[in-house]
Amino acid sequence: MNIARKRILIIEDHESIRLLLGTMLSKTYEVVTKKDGLEGMAWLVKGNLPDLILLDMSMPRLSGNDFLKNIRQSGFFHDIPVIVVSGNDGEEDVKNCLRWGVDDYLTKPFNPISLKKRIESVLFQPQPYVLN
Repeated sequence: MNIARKRILIIEDHESIRLLLGTMLSKTYEVVTKKDGLEGMAWLVKGNLPDLILLDMSMPRLSGNDFLKNIRQSGFFHDIPVIVVSGNDGEEDVKNCLRWGVDDYLTKPFNPISLKKRIESVLFQPQPYVLN
């Protein structure tokens, strides 16, 4: 039986962090990387749907905040889980992200083992049973 690997979209403007995350996660997941929110949005509107988005907040062209607002207001992308991985650790930054429905928030520098566990928690959380 061939079970498709979960797909993670990484949106991060720092190439070194993008490469680190991509290398670390590609052993377990299908990984797609984009350097800013605009590239990430363009990839999504082409019909690509990830199982999870790892999102930086401080980026040029389209910030993480604006990217998050766009997908949360979209009927099509609204339910994609998002984990923020950001250098912004202010309480107001975290509150804003939680208001926009992020599933988790990690600050840089992050512990790779903790990040992997949080990804697993979001990707494999039990889904509620719904009667049709």
